Amino acid sequence: MTTTPPPPPPADPTATGPLTPTDHRALAFLGHVNGSLRQCLCTLARHGVALRRATPERARILLDTVRPWPLYKGGQFLFDLMEWEDLMVDGDPPPVMPTERIVSACTLPVQLIAAATQEAPGMTKLVPGQRTTAALDLPLRLLATTARSTLLGAAQDLTDLLGPSATPDGDAGYATDPEPVTDDTVTELPPLEAGFYLYEDIALGALSVLGPLLADHAPTDPAPSA
Repeated sequence: MTTTPPPPPPADPTATGPLTPTDHRALAFLGHVNGSLRQCLCTLARHGVALRRATPERARILLDTVRPWPLYKGGQFLFDLMEWEDLMVDGDPPPVMPTERIVSACTLPVQLIAAATQEAPGMTKLVPGQRTTAALDLPLRLLATTARSTLLGAAQDLTDLLGPSATPDGDAGYATDPEPVTDDTVTELPPLEAGFYLYEDIALGALSVLGPLLADHAPTDPAPSA
């Protein structure tokens, strides 16, 4: 009696097929980035849900403040364009990303933005030609002052909302930031809520998690001189 030989072990997918080993490694890296993005977005959304449920008035004021800003509108456009909601709700919920990791990833971009919004007194010297410089001096100074005042005002608004209470006893003023999430409390975050609130919850979560980092880079002179 003849016996059927056992099937051969599965072949290494990187050894055959039209894709090269480099292709597989590149896709593995991009898949890792995709998974990290999903984990970060879902974590921020869950922080946003927690903030919205715990302090609804603070959440309303934060959203009312940032909604008119192009950064918020542009983020919402990209969120819809890239179909990030589908990415977030597809499959089992990812583990919560530690707060320290999110803050660490955002520290350098925030520092670059803070440096870019600082006043540059010698900016008009970049225009070649003395006559051109003289002709554009006033418009450039007005434009720079207006842009700087707008950016400083926006940063100060967020600082006022995210910073600690201005009164010593803490009975008045804005609410203080919640305690940073640690490994002991990270599992207590509520699940994300897909649908209408999802992008808003991400924005609230970002303001909650990154609030201390943003406040550290707030301007010290909210009323710039002309």
